[in-house]
Amino acid sequence: MRIKKALIDDLQTDREIEKSITKFSQQLMSNSKWVKLINALIDNAAYIKLIGFKKVQNSDVGKLYLSEDTLFGYDFWEAGFEGHNSHGGWLTFKEIEYLVFPKIVTSENDVQDLNQIKSIIEKVGQFDIEMNDDELKMICYKNLN
Repeated sequence: MRIKKALIDDLQTDREIEKSITKFSQQLMSNSKWVKLINALIDNAAYIKLIGFKKVQNSDVGKLYLSEDTLFGYDFWEAGFEGHNSHGGWLTFKEIEYLVFPKIVTSENDVQDLNQIKSIIEKVGQFDIEMNDDELKMICYKNLN
């Protein structure tokens, strides 16, 4: 009985994600591009102190937890993460609207170098990046207006 309920919950979540994605006109990321990006972020985890993400389903911004110990096939897969985020549970790549790297990480003004993070990301490939003095945002979905 528990397995059936879990399957129904998974199907409902998938429907919510798919419905939310329809409000965008362009998807900028594929699962393989995500895996390459996540591997690059893990390889450079010493330089990346905080990663935020926004899900397509709501307006909440969560935190993504990556470290040099994060492993493909254990912590993240071809289509998403198992845990490793402040919302808990699974986080599929297709439900991430954008990643955000804030310059100021803590209330003690601990900072991360946005230019260095941009360089790490751009070594992986072409991405839609918006950057200002306060944050770097990597866009995963876009509206063509």
